[in-house]
Amino acid sequence: MAHCPDAVQGAKTKIADVTGGVQLTIIATDATAMADIRARTQALLDAQKNQSATVHHTGTGEGGGLLGRCPIVLKDTTVVATNVDQGSQVTVTAKDPAELDWLRRETRDRQEDLEAAGSPAGAGKMSHCPSAVDGATTTLKNMPDGVRVTVTAKDDTAVKAIRDRSKHLEEIADSLVDASAEKAAAIASHTGEGGGGGGIGRCPVVVRDTTIKVKDVTGGSQIDVKAKSTAGVTPLQKEATERAAKFQLPTAPAASGSGSAAPRPSAAPSASH
Repeated sequence: MAHCPDAVQGAKTKIADVTGGVQLTIIATDATAMADIRARTQALLDAQKNQSATVHHTGTGEGGGLLGRCPIVLKDTTVVATNVDQGSQVTVTAKDPAELDWLRRETRDRQEDLEAAGSPAGAGKMSHCPSAVDGATTTLKNMPDGVRVTVTAKDDTAVKAIRDRSKHLEEIADSLVDASAEKAAAIASHTGEGGGGGGIGRCPVVVRDTTIKVKDVTGGSQIDVKAKSTAGVTPLQKEATERAAKFQLPTAPAASGSGSAAPRPSAAPSASH
């Protein structure tokens, strides 16, 4: 979310319907945050000029993940922005009138995701999730007792961050083994809507009611997430899939019987961020 003005630490967003779309007013009281909001808004305007024709409106993280989770929807829209007191006002209109309702709903859904991750939303969120490393690609593969999450990147700095975060999640999972039910629930909620402070509860690596084993692979980490009970396997796989979808850039419907957790046509579906 490095280019999303709504995700600036301390930012407040107000959404209103306007003719043909939505208008987002994003402000902050801190001068540094205000400048960041305006800079990120300009980055989104620039990014919209380079949108891929293969990106589709599925609501699962379009725009390569990094921009697709931002409440300012770039694909098949027209975006204009002006500076206002303490921030920016962004008007997003649908190019296709048939997508107007979707645009308004999607804008609010994405904003709710940000708010669910914790308040204030911003730079600290998803800070322990390897899939959230800039430039990371996540693949999921179901196993008999859980799911294998493989996160890789090309940049050396990103690879190190992926490995550091993966090992940290392994440590968190280990710490939950002897924790009370109340403490475990507080540390890592299984809702996928911001539990555990957002950084853990929305990550494809589910730490609640699981064991985690991490090993380095070329370009990143392989993370085997196993359910602690047989009954927990299917819910774990479903949860990991739903969380990974937040980073997903779909290309086509999944082929049946692929054995993979995320909706792509190959046996190793990926989700780029």
